[in-house]
Amino acid sequence: MSMPRTPAPADPAARVLFLTREGCHLCEEALPVVQAEADRAGTAVEVRDIDADERLREDWTYDVPVIIVDGAVHARYRVEAAELRTALAKRPWWKRLTGRA
Repeated sequence: MSMPRTPAPADPAARVLFLTREGCHLCEEALPVVQAEADRAGTAVEVRDIDADERLREDWTYDVPVIIVDGAVHARYRVEAAELRTALAKRPWWKRLTGRA
């Protein structure tokens, strides 16, 4: 089995990509936490349904929700607010220098 491809948000203002699917109870629990922490950090969350994209479904079908921060998988299944807050507080030096999200 190959490593899943990590997608990037289509929205350049979004540092967080939340992969979900309809009927996922873990997704329903995690999304409010992710949105609250992203709001606190001043960034956007892009929510993407993996069932709307065949490649995402193939790569992530057993892992939702998947929380991707700055292009790296931060969490699967469950998310801890404090850990996400820490991840969102860290930004690459070049993004801090250029003022990019």
